[in-house]
Amino acid sequence: MKMTSKGVLVLMTVCFLASCSGNGNNFGEKVKQVSIHRVDSMPDMPETYKMLDWKQKAQKYDQFIFDWNNKSEVGPLIWLDDARRNMDQTTFGLYTAIKDIRQGKNANNGEFHESLNSLAAILGAGLVGIDKTNQDGYNYVKMVQNYFNSDNGWNIVMNNTTPSVALLGAMAATGGMMYYPMPYIMLFAMFSPM
Repeated sequence: MKMTSKGVLVLMTVCFLASCSGNGNNFGEKVKQVSIHRVDSMPDMPETYKMLDWKQKAQKYDQFIFDWNNKSEVGPLIWLDDARRNMDQTTFGLYTAIKDIRQGKNANNGEFHESLNSLAAILGAGLVGIDKTNQDGYNYVKMVQNYFNSDNGWNIVMNNTTPSVALLGAMAATGGMMYYPMPYIMLFAMFSPM
């Protein structure tokens, strides 16, 4: 009997659900919390501890990397990619590592930039209230659509806008393993409700 991939999926789902069933009450013995005097005498929040303002840090990060006129020692960390891969629109690149010689507007036609970095930066900015759909005249959320590789027929979000530059980065280092694409596929999926 030949089983189709749908049949295999149904069988695996049934087996998984069967393994999860039970009376629901057998979770083992409860562990009793033991009080340790030395630990109990420690303060919950030491006086010398200073919590970082993570919202402020994220906002400053956004200001720094999306600054087209960055006058710091490293200069601008963002550039435009007008190759119009996958979508008929200009997109942008961010350095994965500061001043990586494979990246930037003058290297590899400006096309070697990674969605992992760009998607995380946009998502992080959105989480702290920065509207990336209208910042400095750019809709960065729309611009990352170029990572959806349709020109090559793959129709999947990849780390680059074209396979020709993918071999310059981590996909080559990992031998094209599927674990590497998962973070940016998940990040891209988070934008769908936006």
